[in-house]
Amino acid sequence: MASMNQDRFLRIKDLANYPAKPATQHIYKSGINKGQVKTLNSRPASKGLIGVSDKTIWTWVKRGEFPAPVKLSPSVTVWRLSEVQAWMASKGLEVSQ
Repeated sequence: MASMNQDRFLRIKDLANYPAKPATQHIYKSGINKGQVKTLNSRPASKGLIGVSDKTIWTWVKRGEFPAPVKLSPSVTVWRLSEVQAWMASKGLEVSQ
């Protein structure tokens, strides 16, 4: 069971930083909902494990500079925690357990 931690997966939201986003309102301009208002929820800022944006992580993946993700389904992409920790150690970054 000691290797259980190594088998965990991380989503992009666990790796990347995201800025805070205030709540906004969207007014439909056409279609059956024309004129209706939809409130889009706010999002607090978050600090990911790597400390860079999701765009930077995807750029590194495309260049082969970051561990390749695992596609679990068409809409779910994850990274192996053990591979991310090894990458972080190779870069001299602090590896959390």
